[in-house]
Amino acid sequence: MPASLSSSKTDDICSDKQFGEKTDEFYDISNYLKIKVDDHSLYGRFIKRAIVDFLVKTKSNELLDSSINSISSSSSSQSFIGIILPNYANSIIIDPDFSVLIDSKSASSSDNSICTTINDSKLTKAQLAGIIVGSVCFALVIIISIIYLIKKEESKNLLKENEFKIKTCKLI
Repeated sequence: MPASLSSSKTDDICSDKQFGEKTDEFYDISNYLKIKVDDHSLYGRFIKRAIVDFLVKTKSNELLDSSINSISSSSSSQSFIGIILPNYANSIIIDPDFSVLIDSKSASSSDNSICTTINDSKLTKAQLAGIIVGSVCFALVIIISIIYLIKKEESKNLLKENEFKIKTCKLI
């Protein structure tokens, strides 16, 4: 039996899945599957009993993800559950229970979650600091060069004035 959950959201999202046993006061022991994408969960419960030819008999459930290629990404998750049934002649009734829930904890809080994050900045603090320091140094070099050129031009003009004064003094 396949079970999957996906989201149309593609950035800053995580997915996670869990399979295990749970003791329930009504159904004794059952297996559960929890597939989580972001803060939405698909919760499936599989009791270990079935009605086989009108008699209650034991069945088992197992996760088949390792033997079947199940698809999991940050925005979708898929699992396959094998339901192992006893032989029957006429009919068998099983009762898997699925619920879609909004979870208080996001899938990113799990240790084995698959996440995708997209940073708008994409620059680390060290890279930003390097860009700022480099820009300030470049601006200082430009300002010092402009001041140097202005002073050089002023000294040329002063030199020409002095030469002109010297020439006019010689003529007098």
